[in-house]
Amino acid sequence: MNDDELLTRLREQRTRIAMTMPVEQILRRGSAVRTRRRASGLAMLAAVMFAAIALLASSHPPRQGMQLAAWTVVKHSDGTVGVTIRELHNPAGLQRKLRADGVPSSVIFGDQPNPCQSYGHPELLSNVVTPSTAPGQPQGVAIVMVLHPSALPSAAGVQIITNQTNVGVHLVTASNGCTG
Repeated sequence: MNDDELLTRLREQRTRIAMTMPVEQILRRGSAVRTRRRASGLAMLAAVMFAAIALLASSHPPRQGMQLAAWTVVKHSDGTVGVTIRELHNPAGLQRKLRADGVPSSVIFGDQPNPCQSYGHPELLSNVVTPSTAPGQPQGVAIVMVLHPSALPSAAGVQIITNQTNVGVHLVTASNGCTG
């Protein structure tokens, strides 16, 4: 059988197949499938590029003079507040930022006097603070936590306090002298 005979046979068989689906619908579906495949391919490419950039960034130490912020606070659209502490500097600035983002708070780094009273219900802390690196880690390790201000009892605030070796997070009784 040569090519011409094969094409003739295929044409004959094609006329016997009944198409119940309009050609436009077939074309739209094909286009949608190609678009999805392209999108998943682009997502995969983006993930690979992100991983490569993260790997490169982690393999190169920061240049001289380049320094990350001692701490960062990010208010998320769901109302939670992300806190990352890299260095124990400027506790008053961290406290102001937390309060501005809706978290009644007290921040004490080092040997400052503690004006706060414990809230008295430590079991509620896990509803308010989700640690990524648990409180109590040695200094020098980034402390990462997510605060849930909506889970705070009405008369409570959050206190971040350090001593020589540990960082602690506690619930404290809200007052002007403590949480503002």
